[in-house]
Amino acid sequence: MGILNKIIKKDEKIHKEEKKDTKKVVEKKNIEIVDPSRSANKNSKKETISKVKKISKDKIPSHYFDIIKKPHISEKTFNLSQKNQYVFVVSDRANKSEVKKAVKDIYGVSVIGVNIVSVPSKSRRFRGVIGVKSGYKKAIVKLSEGNKIDLMKESK
Repeated sequence: MGILNKIIKKDEKIHKEEKKDTKKVVEKKNIEIVDPSRSANKNSKKETISKVKKISKDKIPSHYFDIIKKPHISEKTFNLSQKNQYVFVVSDRANKSEVKKAVKDIYGVSVIGVNIVSVPSKSRRFRGVIGVKSGYKKAIVKLSEGNKIDLMKESK
């Protein structure tokens, strides 16, 4: 048997031992997590709707932040927030289901419905120069009762 074959066999033995060690570590890390909302009575839909899992900022998919650009804040939207409706400026390619998933995961609230409005671009004149005010798409999101989004958080 050549020296090269002996070295290869030693490497295979080391690899097998490393795999065994990693399997032991993985087996120790498996922990069963029980969701308390599932163990409750399944007939009560009101309880399950109001309990939405809050995902930490690290686990939120990054494309959700591309879908929802920013909240649209005005006097009219402030009055809508009294009726559990919030307005967001969204991507031009976003649809209702994407916006619903993004708001649900980012803010941890249950969404009843989403309406989307496309605001067209408009031409504007400033000092004789004609320009264009770009259009955008906004989504009006209706939340279930008891859920709120605090858009005016203080930065600390």
